[in-house]
Amino acid sequence: GFTCYITGWGSMDHFGNSPDKLQQAPINIVEHAVCSKPEWWGSLALKTMVCAGGDGIISGCHGDSGGPLHCFSDDVWRVHGIVSYGPAGMCNQVSKPTVFT
Repeated sequence: GFTCYITGWGSMDHFGNSPDKLQQAPINIVEHAVCSKPEWWGSLALKTMVCAGGDGIISGCHGDSGGPLHCFSDDVWRVHGIVSYGPAGMCNQVSKPTVFT
């Protein structure tokens, strides 16, 4: 399996509070078959994209765009994508994972 992390300077909450230190959090990968369901991201989630989060606990937020999704496998850290988009308005929405390209 993969251990993946999202890293960024984005808002800490939907009120726009910014962190003093670079933030990093473990985040679960969501399979494309789930992420592309109509009640998730539907056709906005392309097969070339990676979705992670959507549990309502950990996600990217405003200001995280361009930041990495990095995963550890085979004793090596690799960047698997960069933050592309997430839900408008409130962050950490259930069934609205952060999407990476």
